[in-house]
Amino acid sequence: MRIDHVILGARTITPLRELLWDRHGFGITDGSANPDGTASWVVPFDTPDVQYLELLVSDNERELAGSDFGRLFLERTEDGPTFLNWAVLTDDVESTARQVEQVTGVDPGLLRGESVRADGQRVPWAEAAFDLSWRSQVLPFFLSYGNPTERAGRVAGDLRAAGHRVRPTALAGLTTGPAPERDWARRWPGLEGLAVTIDDTADPEITAVRIGTDEGETVVRLP
Repeated sequence: MRIDHVILGARTITPLRELLWDRHGFGITDGSANPDGTASWVVPFDTPDVQYLELLVSDNERELAGSDFGRLFLERTEDGPTFLNWAVLTDDVESTARQVEQVTGVDPGLLRGESVRADGQRVPWAEAAFDLSWRSQVLPFFLSYGNPTERAGRVAGDLRAAGHRVRPTALAGLTTGPAPERDWARRWPGLEGLAVTIDDTADPEITAVRIGTDEGETVVRLP
């Protein structure tokens, strides 16, 4: 397993775009609308592992206000940009989902779907434990993709579209506060093997993301 992406949220794209460009030299691309009332922008990384930052913003507040997910999104982004969640890539999402159920005793919500990018390209995916992760803010959810070769083939175009001043090359690690679900955290699939630092003095959320770049490592923190 490895870190696939980290999700940052805000009501609009402007503060995230400005923060990432001004402080880190990162551009963004895509801007696809999602059926849940959000829209997703991407900070693509120059790596065959297809890592990235996902920037999730409000696209339809009425739609968001009608779901538990949307209401929590609106609550968390009320005061400005925030870290929302993160995802881990797994080779066997069904097996990982079973492990999550063994740890939690809760249905991990194994789902399959397809995202449609702003350029019309389709990305089939499967995910597990999203809802558990969304509520935790510390424990990751799990993803697999149906077309990894095509997905990797889009990286060069995404990098051109983003126009980075400084090119990100790797998600080097995260710092988080302790998970509120401490019993789960000790047994969460793959977590021990990932570059995650726990700050016991922090709140239960992501506090920093370490990113390798072509100019050295940088740390993304939010105001």
